[in-house]
Parts: sequence; C-alpha cells; structure tokens
Amino acid sequence: MPDEPQRRSPRRTRLYALTDGRTSAAPQTVLTMDTTIVAAVPADDEDPGLATEWRAVLALCAPPRGMAVAEIAARTHMRLTPMTLLLGELADRGLIDHRPPLEGAETTNVHLLMKIRDNLARI
Repeated sequence: MPDEPQRRSPRRTRLYALTDGRTSAAPQTVLTMDTTIVAAVPADDEDPGLATEWRAVLALCAPPRGMAVAEIAARTHMRLTPMTLLLGELADRGLIDHRPPLEGAETTNVHLLMKIRDNLARI
C-alpha cells in the first residue's frame, strides 16, 4: 500500500563501536560457527550500561546450556563474521565462556543429530 509509511527497524549500534574498532578476535579466542557460547553472568547481573546487542546475546546464552555461534547469529539477525567478532569481544571482557564443539565420538549419536536438525529447522 503506497499510502502507508514504511516502518524502520530499530537503529542498531555499528559493529566497530561494539568491538572498540577491532576487526579480528584475540588470538586466544578461537570461535567457529559450532562453538558453544554460555553467558558467564546471569541475566539479572548484567550491567545496564551494556549495548543492546551484548545484552541480547547474554540473554540467549543463559547457563547451563548456552547456544552455538551460528544460532546466536541467526536469532539476532547478524551475519556470522560480525557475530564472531562481537562474541570475541564479550569473551575478552569475561562476559561469556565458550567451549569447543562436540568431538567426533560425541556426534555419532543419531538421536542427538536428529534433535539438532529439528531444532535448526525451527529457526
């Protein structure tokens, strides 16, 4: 409808502002798309001065389960590379913990793989 004004999405903070201008994660922070991210602080303990994107990530990654990098990027509508930078910044500040993806022996469980597939299909 041409007479309706277009709605704009809420303004987002630019990535360089969220990562203090960094374009790559610190060498000790290796994050892949299937790395599991868990918030190091409960959502109630968050600093109200944190950027909206940071708070959204911390809320998504509540302990104990956490969430994969790719899923966080999808749920926050952010591309994977910028999300990896953002998560690297959060890790460097001690706001999140990250653990490597499952080892090969842990991924042979067909039921687990089917559950992962079904959860990804719901996104």
